[in-house]
Amino acid sequence: MLRTCTGIDRPSTMAMASSARAPPLFLPSIMLLSLLLLASSHAATTPPNTVVCNDNTFAGAGAFAVSLAQLLKDLVSATPWAAGHDLYQSLPSEAPIVFGHAACRPGLKGEDCKSCLGYAMTQMVQMCPNGIGGRAAKADDCSIRYENYAFTD
Repeated sequence: MLRTCTGIDRPSTMAMASSARAPPLFLPSIMLLSLLLLASSHAATTPPNTVVCNDNTFAGAGAFAVSLAQLLKDLVSATPWAAGHDLYQSLPSEAPIVFGHAACRPGLKGEDCKSCLGYAMTQMVQMCPNGIGGRAAKADDCSIRYENYAFTD
């Protein structure tokens, strides 16, 4: 219900109406603080992931796609047992060639490295569908990359 106030009554009526309806300021502050604490504790236990995609794409079912699928499979399965958990590879020997690199933190066990690379690869393939290049990293534990040109990381 709207109430019209005139003259001297208006300021006191407005003051009463605004103080009766104003929410306490400490409640939103407590809620914000709680959310920040929750987010910071979650961030400390969840490793950051990075995925970067090349915006250029390839035809979904061509020779590049076949070579890429084989290259990523080889990198995930061979890197954990390569010297220093670090492997560069390219497939096939004729065009279109796909170049790749995978690496894991040296102290990581072989199976943990393989699991980490498998996760990073899955994220990269999902985020970079048909991209001619992509890179994914899971915290500082592992990274995997492919391109349609030779590179070194």
